[in-house]
Amino acid sequence: MKQTLLFLLLTISLSGYASGQSASDYLKAAISATEQKNYKQAIAYCDLAVNANSTYNAAYFHRGYNKLLMKDYAGAIVDFSVCIDLNADYLDAYLYRALCNQKAGNTMAATRDYNLARQINAVETLAFLTGNLFRSGLGSK
Repeated sequence: MKQTLLFLLLTISLSGYASGQSASDYLKAAISATEQKNYKQAIAYCDLAVNANSTYNAAYFHRGYNKLLMKDYAGAIVDFSVCIDLNADYLDAYLYRALCNQKAGNTMAATRDYNLARQINAVETLAFLTGNLFRSGLGSK
């Protein structure tokens, strides 16, 4: 009940913001919400950006990133997959989809994505993997 009420209030407030806004305006609002750790609101703004421009890759990526932060790995994988469908060379989409697959226990899918990312840019892929290794605490021993 409380979540439903919060969702309705958010929807009403977003609808007032909606008039005359561009997809990039919604994305800016989403980034601001993410910085404030308000991931649900960021996702709602990304939804508005995608509704305004269904091929806006940055909105799909940012929505996927927020879903990752909320541990909605399946939802994030879908958004990162859309990014890849829109741009087959989108390195960050492969890396973050791989990370989501890894966290979700999909080892084979994660390995496939890391390998595809490596083909796009091996150095950036190694840096991403190394950074995640140290953030996970494995590198601190």
